[in-house]
Amino acid sequence: MKRFEYDIQEFRLTEKWNPKKQQEKLRELVADLNRKGSEGWELIGLNSFDVVGGVLGGDKGKISLTTWKREIG
Repeated sequence: MKRFEYDIQEFRLTEKWNPKKQQEKLRELVADLNRKGSEGWELIGLNSFDVVGGVLGGDKGKISLTTWKREIG
C-alpha cells in the first residue's frame, strides 16, 4: 500500500504592495514551488482566505496556503 506525507505552507501577496514588490514576491513563490517539486512534492491544493482583524474588522489582505504530498517508503 502506498504511503504519503503532507505539508502545508503559507504565502502572502497583497495588492497594497507596489508592482516591483509584487513581482519580487511572485518570483519567490515560483522558486519555492519549483524547489518543492524538485524534492518530490506534488502540489495538491491552493486555498486563499481573507484576513480580517482589529476592532472594526478591517481587511488585512489575503493569506494563501499550499498543500503538498509526496510518497514515502
